[in-house]
Amino acid sequence: MTPRPLDVHRVSLDSLRAMAAGDASETDLELLCSAQRSQLLLILRALLDRGDEGVRRTRHPGGIPSGRDAWRLLCVVEERAPEAVEAVLADPTVMAWALRLLRRLNGAVTGAPSTAPLWADLGQFHALAAAATLRAGVPCVLRVPAHRGLVWLPGAGMAGPVARRRWSEAEIRVNERGAVVQGEDGRITLERRLPDPAPGWRPLRTVRTVRTVPGLTPGGKPGRRAAGPWLDTVSPYRDFTRYPRSPGRSGDRRLPEWEDRLAGAYALLERESPADAAALGALVRTLVPGSLRRAEGGMVASASSLDAFGAVMLSLPHDVTQTAAVLVHEARHQQLNALLSMVHLVRVPEDGTEGTAEERHYYAPWRSDPRPVKGLLHGVFAFAGVGRFWRTHRHHASGPEADRVDFEFAVLRDQLTEAVAALRSDDRLTEAGRLFADEIAAQVAGWQDDEVAAGPAALAGHYCALRRAVWRARHLEIPFAEAERLAKAWESGAAAPALPPSVLHARPGLIRPDTFGPLARIRLSAPADFADRREEADESGEPSPRAECAAVAGDADLAARRYAEWTARDPEDVEAWIGAALTVPAESRGPGDALLLSRPEAMTALHQALRTAGATPPAPADLAAWLAGAGERG
Repeated sequence: MTPRPLDVHRVSLDSLRAMAAGDASETDLELLCSAQRSQLLLILRALLDRGDEGVRRTRHPGGIPSGRDAWRLLCVVEERAPEAVEAVLADPTVMAWALRLLRRLNGAVTGAPSTAPLWADLGQFHALAAAATLRAGVPCVLRVPAHRGLVWLPGAGMAGPVARRRWSEAEIRVNERGAVVQGEDGRITLERRLPDPAPGWRPLRTVRTVRTVPGLTPGGKPGRRAAGPWLDTVSPYRDFTRYPRSPGRSGDRRLPEWEDRLAGAYALLERESPADAAALGALVRTLVPGSLRRAEGGMVASASSLDAFGAVMLSLPHDVTQTAAVLVHEARHQQLNALLSMVHLVRVPEDGTEGTAEERHYYAPWRSDPRPVKGLLHGVFAFAGVGRFWRTHRHHASGPEADRVDFEFAVLRDQLTEAVAALRSDDRLTEAGRLFADEIAAQVAGWQDDEVAAGPAALAGHYCALRRAVWRARHLEIPFAEAERLAKAWESGAAAPALPPSVLHARPGLIRPDTFGPLARIRLSAPADFADRREEADESGEPSPRAECAAVAGDADLAARRYAEWTARDPEDVEAWIGAALTVPAESRGPGDALLLSRPEAMTALHQALRTAGATPPAPADLAAWLAGAGERG
């Protein structure tokens, strides 16, 4: 690119506080985008340095064009039409391709390796040049890879098919009017102003929204652009786990539904949460419909990746409000990823490695697995944004939606209060990280006096207590020697000794899908659907769904009977014990109920020790009451 005076991206304390609070200014957002653009240029430069070595170690008929030729073309285009280069670099999949290829050349492939031959991965540098020259009308002839006959034009779409083989080469001839893509078995003509979908051309689709973003281009440079993101179902590097990937075959028929849902969500945020709308418009450039089942019960699968700043993958949310919440969540992840590239909020271990077994892990209430401090930080920041969104949206919701929104807000208020306290306790937070966490904590503290309708509040409290206790039962334990000591005390009729501390022992094999949360959301937002689910559960005869449906419905007596049936069928299932304890009204719970909710791992350890010793464990409620210090056995 054209040499420019070098500068250093710096984040002021005021900007750090504003970002933590979710109130990043336009200048703050531009800084994040600019830093990511600089990072991309450094990655491309590193590819140039390593690319020639990669060319030498791979063979391809006719040779492999040097990436330096493509770079020189990009420099020419930037001199004549810089906006053409920016449109290409704005495509998040460019960073995804570049980072994965750089790791491949360095022999440090993580995750699923590329299924492309090395010559094809290297040749995509020329696809960048082809896309930029086509936009600018700069004449040239380029050789580019074709995957299943399709040629990638970053920031634009896919042309072809022009060949039948899995991997082949195509030629692109660019002139002032457009380009001709020639392959082994076909030829496609493209106009310089790339058309809407047409035979041989599958573009990135732009979701039309109500807003423009002043002062920002997709590359973080001054200008104006429509806030609408690309809806990407075609780019080969759009998937976060496997690549290259062919364009979707069956998704086009649902694209109008996606576009309507997304446009409605952008409009909702613009009306109710302007700060979130601004962050979303600046930081999220591409939305990738996931090959995932349609969201049910308020559960949406969504993800961001460090490899692809500006890209979000998600399943189709079930309504506009849920779509808005998911977009706020993922925009927060984008923001924090960009910020962490400039500011250390968590200290890196002295050996420079992260994710070791010795690293302290925490309960993140929205996750089923233990999380390291950086993962907890991401969750706290993302869900603080979602919690603020629900808090604001409560003033606009009515009917059944009002109860659902109250539930979502109450859940996140409870979960964030616990999670941010854990986050602030970690000594690996830097001074900047502590300031960041303190700002979020202050925000969450300001939510505590907000009144929530009694029904949703009770259901939220039940759900949060359930998730917390089940997580402990899965991932915490007491040493087996201590459990044996407890078992001997029980068998001798003595009072229960003091409980030892619990230790973390992550057991991902015990994780089961959350069913209570989706049922609660269906009950609040679609009562008729919940009634159908409950009828199906009753007809199935399975005790676990019957128990959960009764608990979600608020029928404590029936739920207690159902959980008793569940325990009778599977006496060792701690989730049934926890559910039974939760059916007891809070004001009536005894020490045993409290222990089942606060230290269920002690119960499971004692239960197992008794069975190992050949004893028949008593009813969970009796064992819990003894373990809680209710006195000697009678």
